[in-house]
Amino acid sequence: MKKMNLCIKDLYPKKAQFLKNERIELRVEIENCSEIPVTFRLEVRIYYVDQFIEDYIQEILNVPAGLSILDVAIQSKDEDFKGFGADAALYPIDSNTQLHVFSTSFDVVSNWRKSPRYGFLSDFAPAELGTTDDVNYLNKLHINLVQFYDWMYRHDELVPPRSEFTDLMGRELSLSVVKEKVALCHALGMKAIAYGAVYAASQPFFEQHPDWALYDSNGKVLDLIGLFFIMNISDESPWPKHIISQYKKALEEVGFDGIHMDTYGAPKTAFSRLHGVSRIEKLKDQFPFLINSTRSELEKDKEDVCLIFNNVGNWPVDTVALAAQDAMYIEVWHPYERYHHIQQIIRMAKFHSEGKPVILAAYLKPFREQPSAIDRANFSALLLTAVISANGGYHLLHGENQAVLTQGYYVDYTTLEDANFVREIRNYYDFIVRYANLLFDDSLEDVSMTHTGWDNIEYVFGNFSWSAYGEASKVWTLIRENAQYKTISFINLTNNEDDLWNEGKNRPSEQHDLQVNILLDRKVKSVFMASPDIDMGRHRNLNFTVTTEGSKGQILKVVIPDLYFWDLLVVELEL
Repeated sequence: MKKMNLCIKDLYPKKAQFLKNERIELRVEIENCSEIPVTFRLEVRIYYVDQFIEDYIQEILNVPAGLSILDVAIQSKDEDFKGFGADAALYPIDSNTQLHVFSTSFDVVSNWRKSPRYGFLSDFAPAELGTTDDVNYLNKLHINLVQFYDWMYRHDELVPPRSEFTDLMGRELSLSVVKEKVALCHALGMKAIAYGAVYAASQPFFEQHPDWALYDSNGKVLDLIGLFFIMNISDESPWPKHIISQYKKALEEVGFDGIHMDTYGAPKTAFSRLHGVSRIEKLKDQFPFLINSTRSELEKDKEDVCLIFNNVGNWPVDTVALAAQDAMYIEVWHPYERYHHIQQIIRMAKFHSEGKPVILAAYLKPFREQPSAIDRANFSALLLTAVISANGGYHLLHGENQAVLTQGYYVDYTTLEDANFVREIRNYYDFIVRYANLLFDDSLEDVSMTHTGWDNIEYVFGNFSWSAYGEASKVWTLIRENAQYKTISFINLTNNEDDLWNEGKNRPSEQHDLQVNILLDRKVKSVFMASPDIDMGRHRNLNFTVTTEGSKGQILKVVIPDLYFWDLLVVELEL
């Protein structure tokens, strides 16, 4: 049998995320390029980090020419939160000569909040009825939380009065399509989240309730683009009761699992006119009441409600962090423009919220503004995904069928046309899930700024230009450690003269044989590296030496063979 006559075309879990003790299945798409049926052996190996867990071996008889689909059942896992790698390999029936290998990942959680990977849908036209490519694509990215953006009739009347309707932006939409996609999300292990702005109303609603609105210091009603009028969210206003009743209808009548409570960033302060009395309102002090009231009301009728609140421009994280929302969701805008600002936002959000997961809506304008230089947009996406993930955050960027967000109106997304880049993005999301317990474990303390440089000897880097805080033209070394692991993310920012995350990027210069010395305080159990850019994220054990240098103690010496965009070095210690 010739090697290329048989190959794995795709491999992915049949759900975006599996719950504790739930049945797990992987789908394998195999292409037989021969003109006759073939018989072969399929072996699927399951890993946790670098540890082999189990394998599943099947003899596949007389597979016809063309594409065949096989489902492999994996033993359910009694886990609270754990990511796994899955490597599928093809062999001749009577040989151990590997014909092809392909990788994916999956995770098992007791609750989706353990790892909220956010995506979006925004196309709900009547012609969308029966289409599944969009949600199936999100499944392949392991997206388990889906925002239904602008699915509604009006911002003050979410559920439409009839199945087919025109929204306030003039789009023809179908409630039947929305309900169908909600059901499909549920079938694939995803939560469906309804967009619902917290204070926006249509002009007719405002004209009926002018005393419910907010005004500027000149007495003019506040609005967004002349269509969305800003309502008073204080506990004395009738508006919160009204909008929460609309949220309840969305959950009850459409089947949503929660609400994406959107804000616009402005106003931060405004004037109300309740009962004819002008009063200044500080919204950052009122949002927590609105979030908590929303949860209290929605949970009267539905268990496991999801609430995501939009902190536009990282405001007002400090006041809403401990409110009853499920994650810290932050829309990133200027002046948060540099890679180290991304790290700063994630750290602050985790600190204020006492460890809630952090989701960043960091839209990439290069896909919209530089279509003739699409490679630079692609490279910026890979680097930003690495930066957010290596710092323990999640990124809202992908949705629909191979689309990315470039600005705040999701309907105007950009579709990815390069199949190779789509495969790269999938490799990155497979990697994020496979090594989730290293990337999102908050017991791993970031010591990048305190354990390198100057006369620090805990981590010493040789023969390459590095930075502990993401400088342009250098390799960003992000160091995190706990009692069991020492990890270093190497993010390659070379060949780029700026560190602006929302600008197109050049392909980084390849780095080879990077020298790393690590001071040890325990015996080493294993040393390995993994990269979404190499072998679909499969780990590679590394040779290392342990030496004693003067009074420094025991030093682990290891060399990173190759760095393209993002490498993860892991040293596991004996406990």
